[in-house]
Amino acid sequence: MKYFFFLLLIWTVIPCYGQNTDSLKKVVFSNSPAQSRLIAATRVAIYPVEQNPAQIIVIAKEGLTLAHKLKRNKAITLLSQTLGKSYDQTNQYDSAAYYYNIAAGILIKTNEQYILTDDYRRLAQGYFKLKNYDKAIAFNNIAILYAPQTGERASLTKALNQAGTFYEAQNNYQQALSYFRQAFDIKDSLNLARQTSENTSETYSHQFMGDVMGSIKQSQSEEEILKTIDIKKSLNDTLALSINYFNLGVLYKNKRLYTQSLDALKNSLQFATQINYADMQRSATNEIADLYEQMGDYKQSLIYLKKHASIKTSGSNTIDELQAKYEIKQREDQVLQQQFEITKRNYWMAGICIFILMMLFGGFFYDKQNKLKQRNAAMQAIIAAEESERRRIAQDLHDSVSQIISAAKINLAVIGGELPFVNEGQKIRFEKVINLVDYGFKEVRTISHNMMPWALHKTGLAQVINQFIENIKNDNITINFFSRGFDSPFDDTVEIILYRVLQESVNNVMKHANANRVDISLIRSEESISLTIEDNGRGFDTTNPDLFKGMGLNNLRSRINFLKGKVEFDSQLNKGTLVSIYIPLANKPL
Repeated sequence: MKYFFFLLLIWTVIPCYGQNTDSLKKVVFSNSPAQSRLIAATRVAIYPVEQNPAQIIVIAKEGLTLAHKLKRNKAITLLSQTLGKSYDQTNQYDSAAYYYNIAAGILIKTNEQYILTDDYRRLAQGYFKLKNYDKAIAFNNIAILYAPQTGERASLTKALNQAGTFYEAQNNYQQALSYFRQAFDIKDSLNLARQTSENTSETYSHQFMGDVMGSIKQSQSEEEILKTIDIKKSLNDTLALSINYFNLGVLYKNKRLYTQSLDALKNSLQFATQINYADMQRSATNEIADLYEQMGDYKQSLIYLKKHASIKTSGSNTIDELQAKYEIKQREDQVLQQQFEITKRNYWMAGICIFILMMLFGGFFYDKQNKLKQRNAAMQAIIAAEESERRRIAQDLHDSVSQIISAAKINLAVIGGELPFVNEGQKIRFEKVINLVDYGFKEVRTISHNMMPWALHKTGLAQVINQFIENIKNDNITINFFSRGFDSPFDDTVEIILYRVLQESVNNVMKHANANRVDISLIRSEESISLTIEDNGRGFDTTNPDLFKGMGLNNLRSRINFLKGKVEFDSQLNKGTLVSIYIPLANKPL
């Protein structure tokens, strides 16, 4: 199958790139059928116009004539656009505009005029270089009109920025500010949406700014903010000074105290710049630009708006980079789409192959999900079987063996009261026998309770763990236990698995760690459960895979994986061991 896809790719690419412009020109001006000559002419759109614009113009013009004769609108559009780009490359802007308008006339009928957005924008740049500002603005307005108003909107923001540049060159700062602000607002909204979808640290920074500054602006007066600023100055708290000066500036701005607002906002920008706090710098420059605009100083407003746009948040791709990548991909897709319209056979073959690939992927995904459900069902059955067998054995020990031992103890006590002992030593030995029977009775009860904690459904997991610790504690080891959120019964499956995992971990410490201290923490919140068991014992090498081949650690991991949780081991030789378990409550067991 993989060789089939490779051959299909070669078959699709060879017709596009197998000929250079010289060979294409021979075919176009040959005696071949008109359809074959037109196909050869449209392939000239693949080649970069800057390499040989003069020859591309000759080929495209002949192809355009053929396209008009054959009434092929798509070919007319493609070749007209190619001629426009070629004339634009040779600085013949009027000719470029003529052919762009031909292509636009056809594309408007199918609502695809956005294809020409960047062409009109570059044409406007050409007239701007010639200082023909009227035509530059006119064609740039066409680019703004044709640009997509949704999606990434890279072409729209570039056209808006270019309009701002044109008006700025004419010293019309108010118009320039209007266009620049539209472009920057689009960039900011796209940037915030991208950060939110990626869940980056920048999103947290924006949320932090909104929460902190929103709460201060709603609750603090001018006097309170000024008092806070004096305190933070004495502590040299630059971050707090930046935030409080920002809020003071906004407060003055709302009261129309523009001079005081400007001073406060510039102080905020100064402190934010000292600590490289990009989000605060962007907020302060945006407010200053808006303030200057309200004061009628459009030139200063434009300066700070450009500063706002130039500040890049560290650790992320800039919107300009994303727009450049999108623009390149859009151009490639445009040429390929038009070529596929001419060579429909390749288009349909590619579509069929993609459909087959999607079916194979869907089948693989379905099979993987089905196996996961089966594995979880098997794991649930194993856990249920284990708990059922533990319950049966514990019930037998509690109801049968412990009762027999209890009866034996009672009978021995009665016999001891009736028998005359020869000497004191004989009596002491008899009492030892009774004590051993009593010890065996207690051991059976302890084992029974450890195998099946009867109080789990009544008192909660925390009480059961306390009882377990009470049963195993001795003079050689200290066990500290902290719990929150498990004082009352919770989900049966989760509590049983947590109890078994803790039981296994503590038993491992008692048997192998040679520790004299164990700290246990069990905390439940609305989102998750965390369990940690830490000892100060001999530790082990976590990179040794042989240590994880035993049934104990494998069972522990399997139980936690069943709950969609994670378990981590942090240990070093002679430095103790930390077992950390995290279980998200949003993911219920299947």
